Formats: sequence, structure tokens, C-alpha cells
Amino acid sequence: MKYKNVVWDWNGTLLDDVKISVNTINRMLRKKRLNELTVEEYKSIFGFPVKDYYEGIGFDFKHDDWETVSLDFVDTYEELAKDVMLTPGVVSVLSGLKEMGVRQYILSALQENLLEDMLERFGIRDYFEGVCGSDNIYADGKIARGERMLDVYPIEPRETLMVGDTLHDAEVAEALGFNIRLYAGGHNSAERLREKGIVLERMDMLLSEIR
Repeated sequence: MKYKNVVWDWNGTLLDDVKISVNTINRMLRKKRLNELTVEEYKSIFGFPVKDYYEGIGFDFKHDDWETVSLDFVDTYEELAKDVMLTPGVVSVLSGLKEMGVRQYILSALQENLLEDMLERFGIRDYFEGVCGSDNIYADGKIARGERMLDVYPIEPRETLMVGDTLHDAEVAEALGFNIRLYAGGHNSAERLREKGIVLERMDMLLSEIR
């Protein structure tokens, strides 16, 4: 077996929330009379730091309060996310990896308490040895959270594959010493992702990467 551990990103990787995220940001853009985004436009520009992405779509933090904008996103997203679903086929992948003896973890920019609640909601918490989310609402510090994860859990980086959906996930994996696979159905376009690593067009393709 190639890898003993898989570290999952959450939003856009395990959770199929791209359309909800676009609807959220478009509601915020409408309030400010700024141009809305299509899904394709969003996937071509979304990135980290998130504050830079907001500035790129028209927010001006000389006048807009960063904390207010962040809270607006969280509140609007939570309102729209009532019907959000997991990525198609991902439960079978989680189950397959568990049967293979692969230890699975989540590393996310989402607030950890919200992440734990969603895992329980979807009934998939038991697949994961550990969950490391953010301790703030600003979707930052993912590398630092990953370093903390390595301190807490018995994860050997060279035996670990990270699965994400953004260029930032590739940067996080590189910083932590993980290999990376990037899912094309998430928050960045496949064209952008191919600049950073191997792209999974479907999530079930991951199983052949582990064996």
C-alpha cells in the first residue's frame, strides 16, 4: 500500500458546497452592487488568503470592515447550507479506505466546532482518527493547524496523502511534507489545479492511488 494516512480537506472536497459558496458570495456582492460571479468565474479566481480574494472581486477594506464581511459570509452560508450534501461517491471512498486500514484525518479552514457538527450530521465522524479545523472565522492558518495536527497525531508525512480541491491545499501539503491529489469538483478549476499536482476528476479514482 502506497499510503498509510489520508488527510482530507473538507469544503469542496468531502463537502459538495461550491454552488452554495457562490450563492453566498453573490448575495454579498448584490448588497454592495458589485458584479456577481458564475461558478466558472468563481473557480477561476477563488484562493487564499481569503481576504485577497475578496479584494479581487470588489471589496475595499479601506471602507469595508473585514470582521463584518467574514461574519456576513458565515451567517449567509449557514442559512443557505441547510440542504448541502457530501461529494458524490465519497462515503464509499471513506469506507473503502477504512477497510484497507488507512487512517483518515480532516484538516480544514472551517471552524472546528462547526466541522464536528457537520460530520455528526452526515454520520461520517467515525471514519476519522482526528479532525483539525480553524479556531476563528477568517479561514486562515491552515498550515499552522496542520503542524499542530502532526504534533497531536501519529502521522508520518512521507506515508501520507492529502486530498484537497484548491491551489492552497497543494501549498499546505508541500509545507507539511505530504503528497497531494486535487479534486476537480471543488473550489478551483481543473486547469488551475493541474499546475500544482495530479487531478482527480472523480473522487472514486482515489482508491487506485492508495493501493
